[in-house]
Amino acid sequence: MIKLKLTVHVQARLYERNIDIDHIKRAIESPDEKYPDQKGVKVRKKIGGKIITVIYSSERWRDQPNTYLIITAYYLGK
Repeated sequence: MIKLKLTVHVQARLYERNIDIDHIKRAIESPDEKYPDQKGVKVRKKIGGKIITVIYSSERWRDQPNTYLIITAYYLGK
């Protein structure tokens, strides 16, 4: 099981965008697409009728395994 670290800013954006935390975890665990990003690692996953994009830090969170620092997340299109 993975753990997410969310800053207050990210928490606010996820709330505003109505992002499901489970969708973030699923995108990280089994992405449809994964590639480097300027800020870390970008993953995308189609879940239901939505595509979620998640960017997380490529650095380990204080050497804790399976812990990801989320930079941003959003759904593509509608």
